Amino acid sequence: MAPPRARMAEHRYDESQIPEPLPPGVIGGAMWSVGIALAMLFFALRGANHLWASLEGPSLLTQYAPQVLWCFLPGFAALSIPWPLTVWYLRRVGRWEEADSIQEASDSKSGFDSFRVMKWLSIGVVGPIAVFTLLAVPIHFSITGSEVRVGHYASFRPEIFPLNDARRLTIVDVQKLRGGHTHETKDVIVDFADGRRLRGNQVGDGGTSVQNDVMQLLILKTGLTPQHSSTAE
Repeated sequence: MAPPRARMAEHRYDESQIPEPLPPGVIGGAMWSVGIALAMLFFALRGANHLWASLEGPSLLTQYAPQVLWCFLPGFAALSIPWPLTVWYLRRVGRWEEADSIQEASDSKSGFDSFRVMKWLSIGVVGPIAVFTLLAVPIHFSITGSEVRVGHYASFRPEIFPLNDARRLTIVDVQKLRGGHTHETKDVIVDFADGRRLRGNQVGDGGTSVQNDVMQLLILKTGLTPQHSSTAE
């Protein structure tokens, strides 16, 4: 599907390429720089998540989306984009001889058209990951003096839980069997008058316990006496 390109006839730089050849290490350094810049998207995505929650107003406590969500896009982008982007840019600015040299060296090792494969890998893999990651920016869990705001995945409006409508608060001990060992986690569930249910670990990673400050603040603001329950998964 992506056979290596036919090897181009060799030319001297001063005969076939107008720009002078770059010093050794410059192209490799440029690739590393692009990769590091893409990896820094982690901080931009995390900042966007925090900013989204703050725009809804002040809160007593805010729990943000798990940070692991912001690792996928920067990681895949940093691994797949720098090489084809650099080769493309060299051709764009007239350094086609250097670009061909880089691609031919890669093609000879891989046995296929490296530029085509990496280009479509960047578009077909990184593109969807970028879309799915950006849809996670609204995720958060904020407790104010009168309500709880929950931002869901791909939802631009938070779900509001008025604390004065809370009717029951249950602390749940969950026992999970993993690899022959029992792993215990804890969550808090609040039932509301309209039938909705709120989990204290609503935006957690699913394998950890609810934060103690979240649980204590929910108990305090609802004014409910905690009930206890246990379950096994």
